[in-house]
Amino acid sequence: MGLCFLKYLKFSIGYQNILLRFRQFKILVFLLFLGQLSGFAQSNFAPLNEDYSNLIERYEIKSGSISGLHTNIKPVRRKDLVKFLVDLETDEQAKLSKTDHFNLAYLQNDSWEWLDNSKLPRSDSQKPLWTHLFRKKADFYSTQNKDIDFHVSPIFQFSFANDNQTPKTPYVNTRGIELRGTLNKKLGFYSMFTENQMIYPEYVRAYGREYNANPYEGFTKIPSADSSKYLADFFSARGYITFQALKSVQMQFGHDKNFIGSGIRSMILSDFSAPYLHLKITTNVGRFQYMNLFAQMINKQVSVAVDGTEQLPPKYFSLHHLSANIGRNLNIGIFESIVFGKRQVGFDINYLNPVIFLRFIEGHLGSVDNSIVGANFKYNFKRHFSFYGQFVLDEFNVEYFKKDGWWAKKYAAQIGGRYIDVLGIKNLDFQAEYNLVRPYMYSHNSTYSNYVNYNLPLAHPLGANFKELLLIGRYQPMERLFLNLTAMIAQQGKDSNIINWGGNILRNYNFARPADYGNEIGQGRSMNTKFYQFGASYMLAHNLFADLKVQNRNINLSGDANDKKNMIFSVGLRWNTSQRPFLF
Repeated sequence: MGLCFLKYLKFSIGYQNILLRFRQFKILVFLLFLGQLSGFAQSNFAPLNEDYSNLIERYEIKSGSISGLHTNIKPVRRKDLVKFLVDLETDEQAKLSKTDHFNLAYLQNDSWEWLDNSKLPRSDSQKPLWTHLFRKKADFYSTQNKDIDFHVSPIFQFSFANDNQTPKTPYVNTRGIELRGTLNKKLGFYSMFTENQMIYPEYVRAYGREYNANPYEGFTKIPSADSSKYLADFFSARGYITFQALKSVQMQFGHDKNFIGSGIRSMILSDFSAPYLHLKITTNVGRFQYMNLFAQMINKQVSVAVDGTEQLPPKYFSLHHLSANIGRNLNIGIFESIVFGKRQVGFDINYLNPVIFLRFIEGHLGSVDNSIVGANFKYNFKRHFSFYGQFVLDEFNVEYFKKDGWWAKKYAAQIGGRYIDVLGIKNLDFQAEYNLVRPYMYSHNSTYSNYVNYNLPLAHPLGANFKELLLIGRYQPMERLFLNLTAMIAQQGKDSNIINWGGNILRNYNFARPADYGNEIGQGRSMNTKFYQFGASYMLAHNLFADLKVQNRNINLSGDANDKKNMIFSVGLRWNTSQRPFLF
């Protein structure tokens, strides 16, 4: 009888897990069904990279008001971006230069399918190849009719460098393809695939050794033992579908990245980690935008043996962000997020509730998940200036008030500003940003709950326990030439092999912590970083760039007799892709 009962119990538990998985599947199918019923035109997203984001931020400032794009959430939809740019072109008060008109045309041509008939001809290529290729400046091949809008673009990047810290020549060799479009104006799709071989500069490899991961990427294979110290060989892929559930509600499902904020860094969610599977629901009503993000990420710190092979288990992430445009100049956002994992049933469906406080759910479940809350803002004024900032809180307890330096007094803060057309010089822009993160911020007592995906920080590349000042000047002296000068000065407290000073967010914050009180930013092994970079890019054709870059990076680490000085000079050519900003 006991044996029969055990068999029944095992079957019952298995059956309940199957039912729960089936319910999750039904939810996704239902969302897809809503999208198919929708009659609203569908759009996928503009590229998520630093150059694109800076242009969007610049022209929002030039517009004289906070736009309905809600640019604190990136990437933005192509359809919405084109509408904003077309409206800006006719704004005489924006005082656009000839170079500005070139940039606006470039951005619009990149999403030409959303241009009306009056502006569509300028996206045409003057010299199509074999009638069907390069008919549009932005596409290798494209077709458009009532049933389908389809775009194909090749991806290529090759660059090589000279790094005084390594005997090998750093280089990038990337080849791939990008596909995007819409079906019946109801279902949007995007897919990108690249195959890459890279030898990183020495300081990037050092970062990879510390975190056991390559910045911005996920899975990386090493072709042979002899080259394991140098060569990274990996695939990179992203893909998603988009659909409109209601007039004001858009959904995205697939593998991609997101960025929250208007700065160089994000204290909330950046694009520094690997792409992750997610469902994103964005609701726009008047001056308000509400985003729900439900994601499955990878816990690379733990491997699980399954059928004789080592597999990386999932971890999960849920985020709510509410953004509001107040008046013409101010945008304020508030957010909450939670990271959790090691559930027998996978994603806990309690966190699928899009309109409830996640902290309540965590307490209701009696869990020890990692809950983070915060706010961000942006204030644009006088068509030349923008102030922005973020504040993120990882722990709140009355013990805050007991004594200064409590270890769980965990927060991150950012303040920054942009000044465009500096002193009346057209297309000369300046940006300054200051970031600080307390020790033990973003870390947790479980690898399933730290603010990490595939061993890479979900927010700032430096992790925690640091202060940082960033200064960037950008100048476009002519239509196709882009110049930039970047300076980074950072002070960080590094962990030792034994003591956890709160800098490495992969570590358990209860492990080898020296004291509960008296903790301050920069504690531990003091590391001072000075990073200077000059870059120049020339657009040879639409999205085809020739790049030149000079970097100087100095590290002073307490306990080391000599400073580490990197001098890197690189040149390259890229097509339909962006440069990876290894700014750390």
